[in-house]
Amino acid sequence: MTDGVFVLNDDDTITYVNAAIESFVGIDRETLVGATFDRLVDVRAIDAGEYDRFVEALEILREGTQREYRMTVETTSGSKLELRLCGRQGSGGGNGVVGTVRDVTDRERALETLERQQVALYRLYQADVNTELSAEEKIEQALEVGCEFLDLPIGYLSSVDGETQRFDRVVGFDGLENTSMPLKSSYCRLTVTSDDPVAIQDAETDLGADDPTYVESGISCYIGTKVPVNGALHGTFCFAAADARDRSFSPNEREFVRLLGLWAGHNLERQRTERVLRRLHEVSENLMLAESKLAVAQIAVDAAAELFDLPITACWQYDEATDSLQPLAATENARELIEETPVFERGEALVWESFDTKEVRWYEDLADETDPHNPDTPLRSEIHIPLGHRGVIVNGATEPRTFEGIDIESLTLLGELVTNALINVDQQESLARRGEALQRQNKQLEEFAHLVAHDLRNPLAGAVGFLEIARETHESAHFDRVKNSHNRMQGLINELLDIARGQRTAVEPRTLSVASVVTEAWSYVDAPEATLSIAGDLGQIDADETRLLQLFGNLFRNSVEHAGSEVDVEVGPLDAGGFYVVDDGPGLPEGARDDVLKLGKTRSAKGTGIGLSSVTDIIEAHGWELAIPNTAGGARFEIRTDGATGTTTSMPETEG
Repeated sequence: MTDGVFVLNDDDTITYVNAAIESFVGIDRETLVGATFDRLVDVRAIDAGEYDRFVEALEILREGTQREYRMTVETTSGSKLELRLCGRQGSGGGNGVVGTVRDVTDRERALETLERQQVALYRLYQADVNTELSAEEKIEQALEVGCEFLDLPIGYLSSVDGETQRFDRVVGFDGLENTSMPLKSSYCRLTVTSDDPVAIQDAETDLGADDPTYVESGISCYIGTKVPVNGALHGTFCFAAADARDRSFSPNEREFVRLLGLWAGHNLERQRTERVLRRLHEVSENLMLAESKLAVAQIAVDAAAELFDLPITACWQYDEATDSLQPLAATENARELIEETPVFERGEALVWESFDTKEVRWYEDLADETDPHNPDTPLRSEIHIPLGHRGVIVNGATEPRTFEGIDIESLTLLGELVTNALINVDQQESLARRGEALQRQNKQLEEFAHLVAHDLRNPLAGAVGFLEIARETHESAHFDRVKNSHNRMQGLINELLDIARGQRTAVEPRTLSVASVVTEAWSYVDAPEATLSIAGDLGQIDADETRLLQLFGNLFRNSVEHAGSEVDVEVGPLDAGGFYVVDDGPGLPEGARDDVLKLGKTRSAKGTGIGLSSVTDIIEAHGWELAIPNTAGGARFEIRTDGATGTTTSMPETEG
């Protein structure tokens, strides 16, 4: 039997023990038979308190109130023995006891561990659901829970980057947090290569007294597990003590440490995801406020460098005219590493695969690719983010890198945000162009309205005046003049409508008497006290009659508006061909010579500048040339009709 068996008579003398008892109490059978169990106290197998409990149990059985009694006794070595005591009646009438002994140390410890584990898990749950705690504070509480559960003083979360280990959160060891050390100098070197938690009860015994970590740190006890984040190794979650442990780590303890590592990885993953999403939200707001494609691209590459530790990032925009990807923006690290960002011609680089397929593509080690753009590139890994048909973002690193799921998903989201921002910029630019075009149209409409009002004013005034005379005299000649004025207005209206519709026809010249046109144009001027004189023979000219009338009418009205209703106006021929119009008014102010020909600019409080703008249009339409020479008094306008090539605003001297 593996259980121990013993028999006591009615005076508690041991009358029988089996061989298994020896292993439980450490005393041979011959010594025990004939003795009492206080012998165990003498040899310090159990303490006096445990023996007293045993005696009380025997008395209960002898009283007859119970036929069986169970109890657990703890030895001085830490073992736990389960006793089952049964009373028996001997043939002589005495009351003896039969007992069995079973070692339940492992079972009791497992139960205790399970109870402590339940308490620890509940505390871990409370920390996890506490929204007021940051991820760092939750991890610190988990380290404290683990230290208490394992009865070890030191706990830490580390991150592993290549051959370097960094202690991110530490409890029970001041000065260790935020420090780094070579991974080979830590017990975590064993953890990162193991699928299961690594447990060291006594480093000197388990690893040898010459183990480098034991020699350098003096840490004798250690248990640690991997911390995975998005399927990749982030670091380790560990507990340790300077002294060796008095017992090995149980399967429940190992499994609890594994659970803590998974829990820490989940929290780190959630923390990083939340941080990335919050930052991407801020980035999206900045992107939508960007006013140019360059600004959008610079925000995008800077965000990728910050959020995903990808400092070598650049953005290319697609140029449809050349069917190429043109560099748009890059991070400072990218500009330092690659002095001149290249232009990618169609099909000459891996980036075209992502652009053409509109799919995210990544290369964890470019050395494995057979067709890189530049075989001598310092980059070893890349991820390409397409921006629809607008371009692509390339993120790179100078070492091989594993791109995790969260990286790919977040960069994809960044690409969509950038694409929408570029669309927004295009729309804003389009709206701006349409706004500018609308402003130009509004200005043109306003100018057109002024032109209509100004050019129709002369013949309208003439028609009104002739109509009054005709009513008074009843002479048909005056009614004919009214009709002619109406015809002139009709012609002007048709021409102005053509201008408004963008259908202005070319001039229709015919041979005209300049003096006759001058006389008719003056007849439309509503200024009875003004005088007109014609100096010399004006001859004939090939011109569009309606527009020539407009020209003289606007020049005459300009004189009346600027020089007053008693102005004297003279029209005469030019020696070089053409004619001039001059008045005896104050002339043009200094500095107004260039402005006077620009629509809407005038130094007169009454004038609009519209008339002279119309004059320049008519002169240009005929291929003539306008000069405004400096004169001692009055305003003089000279229209050259022979050999003219354009319009000018100044002359050194006058002619005619």
